[in-house]
Amino acid sequence: MAGRASREKPRKWIDAEIETLDPDVDSARIWQLGNAYRTNPMILNMAVCQGFLRLVGPGSGARTLVRGGKGKVVLHQQRRIEGTMREVWTWYLGEGAHDPRVRESVERVNRQHDAWAGKYPEAILDVRQYTYTICVLAAEPHRVMRRLGLPGFSATEQRAAHRHWSQIAGLFRIGSDPGVPVPADFDGMLAFLAEFERKDYSTAPESNVAAEALLQQFSDRWFPRPLHGFGRALVLSIATPELIAVHGLTAPRPLVARTLRRTLRTLITVQSRWAPDPVEPAPILAAFGEPHPESPMSGRLKAALSGMRGPRPAPGGSTSTSV
Repeated sequence: MAGRASREKPRKWIDAEIETLDPDVDSARIWQLGNAYRTNPMILNMAVCQGFLRLVGPGSGARTLVRGGKGKVVLHQQRRIEGTMREVWTWYLGEGAHDPRVRESVERVNRQHDAWAGKYPEAILDVRQYTYTICVLAAEPHRVMRRLGLPGFSATEQRAAHRHWSQIAGLFRIGSDPGVPVPADFDGMLAFLAEFERKDYSTAPESNVAAEALLQQFSDRWFPRPLHGFGRALVLSIATPELIAVHGLTAPRPLVARTLRRTLRTLITVQSRWAPDPVEPAPILAAFGEPHPESPMSGRLKAALSGMRGPRPAPGGSTSTSV
């Protein structure tokens, strides 16, 4: 019955439905319509990769993720991202902070953070990094669209995004303290993101390792090995110069980056203006429910790990620097 009803929707129904909703009451549904329908597994994986690159902009965040080279993101990249995708998708599709599925999902994340807080307190107990995480979840899709030359969220979507993620922020714990402080409105979130990226980003030995592991995961999952460079360029084409710099990465050539951004802008424009709106959310759980084979470490990731650990002492106690 639900399937028959969904097929009866107009070709362009999502924006029309969003504008009939109250962002203060229907924030979860507005977020779901704007972000869970107009995506696909590859695009959401790219967004999660981009978001993780943001979250490990502070060196302490990179250290927490890499864990001396033994972190899951280094050794089991696909499993790490599959777990993240499942949790994020629960927050995308759930009915807000009162939804038992959302509450259970956030509590799983809280327990994971509790387990590591003693070893990595500088990141896991940092209030500003939690606030930054919530602001990235709420506002980074809008910022990416703006970087592509697109309008981004409507006023209704901005208000709903702020409310949806502010309520979910109340479910997180920072140590024993409940809730994550969030700016007063969506513009405040954008301002906080800009300030945090200006003041709190810092390069650590683990920064390049985290970035290379995330880029390898995305490229391995969606492209054959000869096209891994394309997958890498696709992610970095929507990154900002300061994000690329803090992770010790090389930006795509300007012509390549412009071409990829133009292509993404065209695809999004075609989907939003002319293509029929999807009548079901994207099949994210189906795409990430089964484990994807892990690939051997790329040469770039091996080099990043070697750089993180520093030059090895040569026989006799001196440090070898030969290349």
